Amino acid sequence: MTRGLAALLESLWLVTVLPAVGVGAETARQILDRAKQLDDTTRHWDDRHQRMKLTITDRRGAQRVREFELYDRKYPGDEQKSIVFFTGPAEVKGTAFLAFTHRSKPAEQWLYAPQIQRVRPITANIRNESFVGSDLSYHDFDLVTEMPGWKETDARTALRGEEAIDGASCDVIELAPQRDDIGYKKIVTWMGREDLVARQIELWDDGAAPSKRIRQRDIRPEGAIPVAHEVSVETPAANTKTVIDVSEVVFNQGLEDELFAQRALERGER
Repeated sequence: MTRGLAALLESLWLVTVLPAVGVGAETARQILDRAKQLDDTTRHWDDRHQRMKLTITDRRGAQRVREFELYDRKYPGDEQKSIVFFTGPAEVKGTAFLAFTHRSKPAEQWLYAPQIQRVRPITANIRNESFVGSDLSYHDFDLVTEMPGWKETDARTALRGEEAIDGASCDVIELAPQRDDIGYKKIVTWMGREDLVARQIELWDDGAAPSKRIRQRDIRPEGAIPVAHEVSVETPAANTKTVIDVSEVVFNQGLEDELFAQRALERGER
């Protein structure tokens, strides 16, 4: 083969093959849509019950522990109700929290404090307050529940490359929120390539570091559903951290809608 013919064939390969690779590459939105499709089919659940423990570490290294039970129920239109009953220690026992997460708008939330024996709504002016002293705010609780159902109208997406998190190869996806109520300027998620589970989520404001960093570890299947049995939430600027340990999870028990009502907050754990 002459040098000229070889050069011609090489140039033809570059023209015909490389564009095809570019065209066929998956976008960030397609990756997230595949994950949502799994959540709606193979990994779908109607209700869920989890026993969990919060370990809150402050900037000095002192720790506080909170134990609770979390119940969730899904509804049509990507809506979800969640209720939390704190079971210990004594200082928080009897505290209960209810959230009704909506599609593309802020959740309705209520808190019951046994000290005052009253249910109060979580209004817009306190949504960014800490959830029982943890690194999660009431707003963050809503955000991570709603995120899997977002479309491009909620947050524009861009693929930022590939990176390993805890040994798992992940696609790094940046989301630019398009709704004021989302509250953050930028969100970055590391989506596992093999299992389409978010290994890490960073919530950014204007700073040089993320406002919050959420990491999911010890992911094990419960039937067809992958479950993170350890979730950590860090606030880098404050040097604080909250670790959530899941000791038990059960899906599809047929939880009744009446469990997810304001009156259930005062009755206490199920």
